[in-house]
Amino acid sequence: METPAYHKLLARQIKKHLPDDCIQNDRIQAFIRAINESYHSFERDKELLEHSAQLNEREYADVNQKLKDEVNQRRQSVEKLIEAIYSLDVPQGDERPALDANNLRMLVDFLQRQIEYRKRTEDELRKAKELAEEGTRAKSEFLSMMSHEIRTPLNAIVGMTYLLLQEEKEPRLIDHLKTLHFSTEHLYALINDLLDFSKIEAGKVELEEISFDFKLLISNIKRAHQPAAEERGNRIRLMIDDDVPDSLVGDPLRIGQVLTNLVSNAIKFTEGGQITIELSLLNKNRTHALLYASVTDSGIGIPANKQQAIFEMFTQANSATTRKYGGTGLGLVITKRLLQLHGSDIFVESEEGKGAKFYFTLNLPIGEEVQPAPIVDAINNQTLKGVRILLVEDYPINVKVATQFLERWGVSVTVAENGLEALERFDQESFDLVLMDLQMPIMDGYTATEEIRKRNKKIPIIALTASASFNNKDRALHVGINDYVTKPFNPKDLFKKIAHYHLNPHPG
Repeated sequence: METPAYHKLLARQIKKHLPDDCIQNDRIQAFIRAINESYHSFERDKELLEHSAQLNEREYADVNQKLKDEVNQRRQSVEKLIEAIYSLDVPQGDERPALDANNLRMLVDFLQRQIEYRKRTEDELRKAKELAEEGTRAKSEFLSMMSHEIRTPLNAIVGMTYLLLQEEKEPRLIDHLKTLHFSTEHLYALINDLLDFSKIEAGKVELEEISFDFKLLISNIKRAHQPAAEERGNRIRLMIDDDVPDSLVGDPLRIGQVLTNLVSNAIKFTEGGQITIELSLLNKNRTHALLYASVTDSGIGIPANKQQAIFEMFTQANSATTRKYGGTGLGLVITKRLLQLHGSDIFVESEEGKGAKFYFTLNLPIGEEVQPAPIVDAINNQTLKGVRILLVEDYPINVKVATQFLERWGVSVTVAENGLEALERFDQESFDLVLMDLQMPIMDGYTATEEIRKRNKKIPIIALTASASFNNKDRALHVGINDYVTKPFNPKDLFKKIAHYHLNPHPG
């Protein structure tokens, strides 16, 4: 009979204590098998226990190491926290305690006080910011209101002066009228400076991106300033690099404003001298052109210690300059801010008594060929003859001025004193174009325009208004006004705009 596979200890005990005849007994064999199974079970349990003990020792070592690492990290964190606390600016009246790394409660209490202090400080700063923003809004609204109130009578003065200059007068009266015209133009420039500054301060200036000819722009600026330069005995010299691309992409209005400010300043502070306007190409690749522009004069110059101050608001080189030459002191501030919007800056080189040079660079995309503007020369005195215009205006003097210009151009004029009357006229008669004031009693120009648009989507409506703020202009365009002419208006500009919409009667 084959010997069963007994546990080694059991096998030895059987061999030692049991004779063979006992082993053959069935009951004894069953008993032995049960004991053998117990031996094997005990062995398996022993192996599992030893394995478990080994695992527990390893886990204990890992946990112990983690606890040591955490304690060390906590100690370092507390030390850094204490170091940071010592670097804090403690408010007056709150003494910094002797900090102990083992006294976390003291650290937490001290930090809680600092957090509460900073929350109070943040609340005060937020309230101060809100007050400042409210003040900025109030300033903007005040400037807008004052601009409107000043522009309304100024429009009558400018218009009447222009009309009188067109008539034959004795030389002495013509001289007086030219002086009056110069003064009103100067006042108009001051108002525009204030409004532009207000727009920039409020962050409401958005640069256009249209194709334009920089060389033509700078040539036009030189041509426009030629008469003023000649009056002061100055000569304007223009230097343009032929390599400047014919078409660039940017905001020609704002770039022109920068150059106009610089050229106007150069003329104002130079007498019997020379102003040089330069435009050159510094670098060019496939998509962009880096341009250099400068305006140099031989005028009074700027002291070295004043050359940065002139770019600060309401500041000129000295008070005597302000008294002698006038101005708001905002021209260069506006110039600097506009260039910063273009990612550039303005620089100056000057020596007192030896003139000044202002220069900047612009990196502009190269555009497609600029489409030529409509030929203005094709517009003549007969262009507007027979055009029927509804003039909506409540200020009697401005009605008189506008009517005289329109009738000189052969326009048939119908006048409405407010928006409600304008709607009545519009329903009764047929018109080719509407000139709409915005600020009027009974019904304003915005509401009247909305009502007209319900009746007619196509008729051109041009705002002719003293409301020159950016909010008013945006609102006017939103309600359906096609174009915007600001009082005091230049008669030539008004003529061109009316002619444009007369010749293109469906602006969409």
